[in-house]
Amino acid sequence: MSVTHPADTAAGLAPLIDAEAAAADAAGTLTEPVVSALADAGLFSLMVPRSLGGMEADAVTTLLVFEELSSADGSTGWSFLANATTTAFAAAYTGDAAVKEMFSGPGPVIHAGMLGPRGEAKVVDGGYRVSGRFSFGSGCGHAGWIGAGTLVTKGGDFVVAPSGLPEMRVVFVPRERVTFLGNWDVLGLSGTGSYDYELPEQFVGEEWTFPLTEEVAQRGGPVYRLGVLVLTSIGHCGFALGVGRRALQEIARLSGRKQRMGSAVPVRDQQLFQHDFAFHEAALRSARAYALERFGSAQDSVEAGDDLTDEQRHRVRQVTTYATRVAADAVRFAYTWAGTDGLRPGPLQRCFRDMHAATQHIFVDNSTFTAATPVLLAAYEV
Repeated sequence: MSVTHPADTAAGLAPLIDAEAAAADAAGTLTEPVVSALADAGLFSLMVPRSLGGMEADAVTTLLVFEELSSADGSTGWSFLANATTTAFAAAYTGDAAVKEMFSGPGPVIHAGMLGPRGEAKVVDGGYRVSGRFSFGSGCGHAGWIGAGTLVTKGGDFVVAPSGLPEMRVVFVPRERVTFLGNWDVLGLSGTGSYDYELPEQFVGEEWTFPLTEEVAQRGGPVYRLGVLVLTSIGHCGFALGVGRRALQEIARLSGRKQRMGSAVPVRDQQLFQHDFAFHEAALRSARAYALERFGSAQDSVEAGDDLTDEQRHRVRQVTTYATRVAADAVRFAYTWAGTDGLRPGPLQRCFRDMHAATQHIFVDNSTFTAATPVLLAAYEV
């Protein structure tokens, strides 16, 4: 019996996702038909360990799924990657008691939340007293469990982790223990439900938490040894590749009938357009090939039982930021050549807005390049 590849499953949902994209933008979160379709296809379990009924997809498979969904609609791809990765963290890194409660109920298990250390977790017997206000909880609109990043304190002082940095800890709570504040009025990614929210002070047991930068997989296979930063990179990289691809598809379709004022021929027949299209298409394909190489190498290492080297980790971050920059350039090219067609509501306008919203994320900041450079230079000196 043949088994459908998860990326093919995702691609099969593209017509529905595309049709619902404008409604998601208007609602500020994914529509019920799209959420139901993703759930019915089993995709919310993409990154969940097999022991919990999930697919436990490897890094490359996950990248391809994110790329397909983001090509169909940027908000859908972004919201889904936030759900899939956050659910994976809860499934792999929290304690047995928490996992039993979170993953034993009916229906799809969906997590979301802002995991950067914006809150405080005070050490108490058996766990933490947690509170804080958070922003950009992508995918919260349909999530049953909400994560929140905190800095750990004890007796009013920050707790120092083995790394020498302040201890950062992610906590998970049921949706009903969170106060949602709205405030999602943005240029792009407007259908992601990335609401602000508040975690009123409450007790969270130790088993419902994990250390953000020193996480240890409690269950599942080698893929979870990639860690939070690499697993998060898959999402941002797949998103960029998908949106960039969609923008090139849209301008290719438009170019045969688009004729700019003062020009005797359609855009497709203008030499400058031809040159730039070939350039951006090659750049995006090159970024994609490098991404597949880097994430594939990382997966191969953990499958072999090895830890990732510093170079592997930095190259994963490097290619993620690079793919975002290359995709943003491709989207701007497509938008510019579309002229006034790009101003009107539709896929190309969404690509432009969503891609430029994504470039503002701290995860793809230019600092990822500068942090990588000393390690990359050392590799050339061997």
